[in-house]
Amino acid sequence: MEKGRDNQSHWIELDKWMVIQGLLAERDKETWVYVVTIETSPEYAWIHDCWPRLVRLTDQ
Repeated sequence: MEKGRDNQSHWIELDKWMVIQGLLAERDKETWVYVVTIETSPEYAWIHDCWPRLVRLTDQ
Protein backbone atom coordinates (compact mmCIF):
# COMPACT_ATOMS: atom_id res chain seq x y z
CA MET A 1 0.00 0.00 0.00
CA GLU A 2 1.28 3.42 -0.91
CA LYS A 3 -0.22 6.76 0.02
CA GLY A 4 -0.30 9.14 -2.92
CA ARG A 5 0.28 12.87 -2.98
CA ASP A 6 -3.45 13.26 -2.33
CA ASN A 7 -3.07 11.15 0.88
CA GLN A 8 -5.25 8.40 -0.61
CA SER A 9 -4.23 4.76 -0.17
CA HIS A 10 -3.30 2.79 -3.32
CA TRP A 11 -2.90 -0.99 -3.08
CA ILE A 12 -0.55 -2.68 -5.52
CA GLU A 13 -0.71 -6.45 -6.01
CA LEU A 14 2.62 -8.25 -5.65
CA ASP A 15 3.74 -11.77 -6.40
CA LYS A 16 3.94 -13.83 -3.18
CA TRP A 17 7.75 -14.14 -3.58
CA MET A 18 8.38 -10.38 -3.62
CA VAL A 19 9.70 -8.64 -0.49
CA ILE A 20 10.71 -5.09 0.43
CA GLN A 21 14.48 -4.59 0.72
CA GLY A 22 15.56 -2.91 3.92
CA LEU A 23 17.90 -2.88 6.86
CA LEU A 24 17.15 -3.48 10.52
CA ALA A 25 19.69 -1.63 12.67
CA GLU A 26 20.04 -1.87 16.43
CA ARG A 27 22.31 0.13 18.69
CA ASP A 28 22.14 0.37 22.44
CA LYS A 29 18.40 0.21 23.14
CA GLU A 30 17.22 1.76 19.87
CA THR A 31 16.06 0.03 16.70
CA TRP A 32 15.70 1.55 13.22
CA VAL A 33 14.28 0.21 10.00
CA TYR A 34 15.66 1.67 6.77
CA VAL A 35 13.72 0.94 3.58
CA VAL A 36 15.63 1.02 0.28
CA THR A 37 13.71 3.17 -2.21
CA ILE A 38 13.92 3.52 -5.99
CA GLU A 39 12.31 5.70 -8.62
CA THR A 40 8.74 4.61 -9.23
CA SER A 41 7.97 2.83 -12.50
CA PRO A 42 6.22 5.04 -15.08
CA GLU A 43 2.86 3.30 -14.67
CA TYR A 44 2.71 4.32 -10.97
CA ALA A 45 4.60 7.63 -11.10
CA TRP A 46 1.33 9.52 -10.66
CA ILE A 47 1.05 8.09 -7.13
CA HIS A 48 4.54 8.92 -5.81
CA ASP A 49 8.04 9.69 -7.11
CA CYS A 50 9.75 6.83 -5.23
CA TRP A 51 8.76 3.56 -3.61
CA PRO A 52 10.33 0.59 -1.81
CA ARG A 53 12.74 -1.57 -3.79
CA LEU A 54 11.23 -5.00 -4.27
CA VAL A 55 13.36 -8.12 -4.58
CA ARG A 56 12.30 -11.65 -5.45
CA LEU A 57 13.09 -14.41 -2.99
CA THR A 58 14.73 -17.45 -4.50
CA ASP A 59 13.98 -21.05 -3.64
CA GLN A 60 16.74 -22.35 -1.40
